[in-house]
Amino acid sequence: MTMKRTLYFMGVIMLSLSAQINSAEAATRLNDHLYVRLSPSEIPPFNKNSSVDMLYTTIEPILGQLVYTTSSYDLEPGLLDSFHWDYKEKAYILKIKKGLKFHNGRFVTAKDLEFSLLRGFYSGKPSFFLSFLDNIEGIESIKGDRKFVSGNVKGIKIIDDQTLSVKLIKPNPSFLHSLARSYFSVVPIEALKSDYESWKTYPVGAGSYKVNEFKPNEKTLILEKVANNGTSPKFINLYYGTKVQVTDIDIASEGKNKKIVSSKRAASLTSIYFNFNNPIVHNLDFRKALNLAINRDDIINGIQIYSPANEFLAEHFWGRIKAKQQQNVALAKSLLMKIPGLNLANEFKIPIFNGGLNDPKKGAYAKTLENQFKAVGLKIKFVDSTSKFFPESDKTTLFRIASLGADVADPLVLFGLFRGNSSPMRPHFPLNDQGYENLFNKALLADTFDRRVLAVKDLSKYLHDNMWMIPLFEKKLMVSIDTKRIKDIGLQDGGLTFFLERTVLQ
Repeated sequence: MTMKRTLYFMGVIMLSLSAQINSAEAATRLNDHLYVRLSPSEIPPFNKNSSVDMLYTTIEPILGQLVYTTSSYDLEPGLLDSFHWDYKEKAYILKIKKGLKFHNGRFVTAKDLEFSLLRGFYSGKPSFFLSFLDNIEGIESIKGDRKFVSGNVKGIKIIDDQTLSVKLIKPNPSFLHSLARSYFSVVPIEALKSDYESWKTYPVGAGSYKVNEFKPNEKTLILEKVANNGTSPKFINLYYGTKVQVTDIDIASEGKNKKIVSSKRAASLTSIYFNFNNPIVHNLDFRKALNLAINRDDIINGIQIYSPANEFLAEHFWGRIKAKQQQNVALAKSLLMKIPGLNLANEFKIPIFNGGLNDPKKGAYAKTLENQFKAVGLKIKFVDSTSKFFPESDKTTLFRIASLGADVADPLVLFGLFRGNSSPMRPHFPLNDQGYENLFNKALLADTFDRRVLAVKDLSKYLHDNMWMIPLFEKKLMVSIDTKRIKDIGLQDGGLTFFLERTVLQ
């Protein structure tokens, strides 16, 4: 037998073995199990420090949502039986579904809802609760407290076992829309650690799925459907390690031999966020120079789910000013050479949270940015970061790259992140900027939608002109599906959240 024929038969044998192995792997996938690959992580995807897309996708089927937003941003009941504005009391009335139980078997009460709306205020650390729910009357009385006590917040009152009244300091048309996040859903206090945001073992909620098994050593989380009605899978197997068996769905990655689908709207917007603890950052010319150094088309080249971003709000939002950014290398270089205290001979390490640096394709933007900054005389080295935002103790790092969710109903919620000591975005904006405060309050108190749009446009222009941040690109949520296993993914209108329970297996 000639060498050529020998190699040919060896190739046939290897292909046959490979097909048998793949067939065997596929056979291990049970018909009533949905197998899902999440982004590799050292921490469980339900950890509060996990990337937002992995966090929301994981906890949504477990915790459920108090309310849901439709594609037209109308609200529908979730775990709440009803919700309405009481004109006489000037308060929101929230009513939990009758007979609703946590996965530990305990009935959900209005007191649980009270705790769930307030729990993020007790640690004294930056939290999404501070950004979305800080407008509750009397909330300042518990900030930094160690222990939850029912009735300690003036604006929240228990009407009966199922009903809660919530009164705000100022009008906020976005309040109910803010509740349309699984992170603010109802949870049992006994399942959480003393900071009220970390789970003792794993999430316990009142959603359509409970945790059946958690294997931290194997980086596996298995969910089981609470009720056997509907077409959703009976089990959902979540994997967040690097060594993963064959899966049906890959979240935020391109799976081998899978169909790629993406959200219609941007799920997040990736930007440069400055560290205003560093005096160099307060120089507007420094911020302008970085913006002028960037060519956004080069950053997103070849990535289907990326599109260039020129302002703080993603394309689907109202209140945009339709800004355009132009690269000017010569002017950027000239400005940087005149910045007091900036030593251009130094190399600056810049953190990126959940930036996909290990992905040679989707993480290529970091190297492109390094080269663009190098061209204007600024030596930058991007490094992976496990922290979403800067700690107050960091006085030296110039800026970081991070992504904010773009799936809120009202853009004013996002602008609210750039104000106040309690914002999780501190120190990514200058404190007590009166011009920004005036514009924000004008938008907050707008009594018609048209006036609100105009006020938000003023905020957009203020951020653009002062460059508190520099937008880079919008990012859609990408999902890979095995069409031989997945019949339908259902309505996926959650932005950062992929609704796993809406999928239907073949």
